[in-house]
Amino acid sequence: MFRLNLKIALRNLWKHKGYTLLNIFGLSVGLTGFIMILLFANHEKSYDSWNPNADNIYRISIRWAPGEEEYSSSPAELAPALKEALPEIQDYARFYVWDIGQRLVAKDKNEAYVDHIMGVDSTWFKLFPYKFIYGDAPKSLMAADQIVLSSKTSEQFFGKANPVGQTLTINNNKRYTVSGVYQEPNTAEHMDFDGFIKKSSAGDGWGNGNFYTYLFLKKGIDGKLFEEKINKAFNRLPIMKQQDWLKKAHIYITPVKDIYLKATSAQDPAKRGNAKTVTLLLLFSGLLLVIACINFTNLSIAQSVKRAKETGVRKVLGARRNNLITYFLTDTAIQCILALLLSFALVEVFTPVLNNLMDLNLSLFGYNNPMQLTLQLSSVMLLVILLSGGYAAFFLSNYEPVKVLKGNLSRSMGSLWMRKSLIMVQFVVATVFMVALIIIRQQVNYIKNQDVGFNKDHVVVFKIRKWESRKNFAQIKQRLAKIDGVAAVSRVNYYPGVKAMQVIGREYKGKSIQNLSMVTVDFDYFEVMGMPAQLGRTFSTQFATDSSAIVVNESAVKKYQLQKEVGHQWIEDRTLVGVVKDHVQKGMETRAEPTAFVVEGRNTNSADNVILKIKGENAQQTLAEVKGVWESVEPFPFQYTWLDQSFAKVYEQYVRLDKLFNIFTYVTLSIAILGLFALASFTVQERTKEIGVRKVLGAETKDILQLLNKSFLVLIIIANLIAIPVAYILSSNWLAGFAYRTTITIWPFVAATLISVIITIVTVSLQAYKTANAKPVDALKYE
Repeated sequence: MFRLNLKIALRNLWKHKGYTLLNIFGLSVGLTGFIMILLFANHEKSYDSWNPNADNIYRISIRWAPGEEEYSSSPAELAPALKEALPEIQDYARFYVWDIGQRLVAKDKNEAYVDHIMGVDSTWFKLFPYKFIYGDAPKSLMAADQIVLSSKTSEQFFGKANPVGQTLTINNNKRYTVSGVYQEPNTAEHMDFDGFIKKSSAGDGWGNGNFYTYLFLKKGIDGKLFEEKINKAFNRLPIMKQQDWLKKAHIYITPVKDIYLKATSAQDPAKRGNAKTVTLLLLFSGLLLVIACINFTNLSIAQSVKRAKETGVRKVLGARRNNLITYFLTDTAIQCILALLLSFALVEVFTPVLNNLMDLNLSLFGYNNPMQLTLQLSSVMLLVILLSGGYAAFFLSNYEPVKVLKGNLSRSMGSLWMRKSLIMVQFVVATVFMVALIIIRQQVNYIKNQDVGFNKDHVVVFKIRKWESRKNFAQIKQRLAKIDGVAAVSRVNYYPGVKAMQVIGREYKGKSIQNLSMVTVDFDYFEVMGMPAQLGRTFSTQFATDSSAIVVNESAVKKYQLQKEVGHQWIEDRTLVGVVKDHVQKGMETRAEPTAFVVEGRNTNSADNVILKIKGENAQQTLAEVKGVWESVEPFPFQYTWLDQSFAKVYEQYVRLDKLFNIFTYVTLSIAILGLFALASFTVQERTKEIGVRKVLGAETKDILQLLNKSFLVLIIIANLIAIPVAYILSSNWLAGFAYRTTITIWPFVAATLISVIITIVTVSLQAYKTANAKPVDALKYE
């Protein structure tokens, strides 16, 4: 029976080649969009899944006082103290914040900057068991002069040879012996690693959270329950008697697999995805597939009701309902499988576009977990077959033979309302897409035009690599300032766009000053950045005491009630000389944090980034002169970045989302128009005789067009009434994730409604115009 159904299905598909091709192509477009977003979502959710220990590894974060932010760093002393107190902790590993940084690595004359060499505990490879190609993991970080390289970094300096025992020079002054080479995992990690050395500090005291700590728990430990146990153990530590302020702290643990998408802590050097964006894209790609299925169903119904007599004859000849259901589903399954095969080809063609847009390296046939993708696509295809062919299979197969054989069932109310309802659902989805696109575009434009609190244009940033350069920077600054195209020179440790910053906690006159971001600068920093004082003044070389002064932003003034403190001493006995405007530091999701600025000195961090304000004209010539001066000071390759380009990365993902939604919206509208076109064509065809009678009775073309458009416009208006609140809720939830966000107005909804109405009128009118202008005798000659 299956063989017979297959043969008849293929014959019918071939007989109606036009509708078949239209059906297959429309469904393949929906499947293509869905599969591409599925690949993206799988990638985003795959972070750290390579690690066999991942289910038992957690990262510590701390909220130091109620109401304060949660921070992902912790004191070095915390992990060993907790391990001693809690037997559930099998092991721990940490990396040191001051060991993160770009390094100049050299092997003889082969030198290059390597961005991600981390200083870690020797236990790191117990928690993160990379596959070692060369060397022995347990012994690879026993000494301070050992270095472990990724296979990519190893090949960069040693080719394919075994480098264990070979030496590398880092920053022209430290020599390291290669003790191991590991293979990069086949899935992404929450941090980029190019190599590892032993961390340079045993700890900086309980008051300094300079370490990122990972706990390896024994199997079967519930993370949520263990978090409560950690805090109880923490409050019983002996240090509590000496450091009373620690009692206000609360410890959190985050599963390592959740860091990328779900971590919420501040000062986090880990890569961060956006769970809401992934969910939003999956939702809309699912909706795209749904409207492709609806389109398929509408076209299938149009064909199936024409074959109503065939269905009736089959039932008269003894076909049971389950036989007819199998027949219709076989017909649908063939088309769905062909659509899937076509979509595979389209995915391979368009995946490079997605990769370029999202800065990824996705591939359908090179996917690293084919079993997962196979199960997902099999489930989706089963659902698609049921959604697309379910109506024809279960509804049409239920007709009584006598009723079927009396005439065509295409005008039956059930069939008509089903098709209209499906068209309405398509336009609900299309309207939601249009509104979402407009609001995303508004938010992206708002972000781009937002006053970020500083002037990022024509500012160049490059790194200081030698201690002597920082020590003698006053003289170097004079040389740079003498270059004609240089307007101003300064330096800073955390320039805007850098998310991981130093955060301090102090006490002043009995008041706790917690979670204050501290930025180290040089004189003229605010002039380079275009950040004038809102109150008081900024640092100046004219005041000798300014080397021990402090400037804060508006958020610090509000949080610590500093309105009347300008000109008076504040924390660390520093004189508060001025207040500057809040500026965007980490991105549009985070409001400006309380921030203080100090000039680099004995008790500050190093300001190791030079920033230059370049005059607009002859910028390249100016840069060439800057390079000449700097390479005479530091014998390293000169690398620089433009501040506006590096800062653009804080909203880069939303620009990409805007472009992606452009594609989604146009494809969705195209499929919706295709469905509307098919239904309008079918409706006009079914009402040809009615139109002929109306023409004989004196109706004009415009009356016919108005009649046919009216029924469709009612559907579209209802669709918009349903779509508008849905679009508003989705848009509001998405915008809620931004600290700086646009306001939702009525115009996106009005625009989406007008577009859908215009598309409907044009599509239906194009189909109806030919029939409305035809001679009535051609429609009525058989009556």
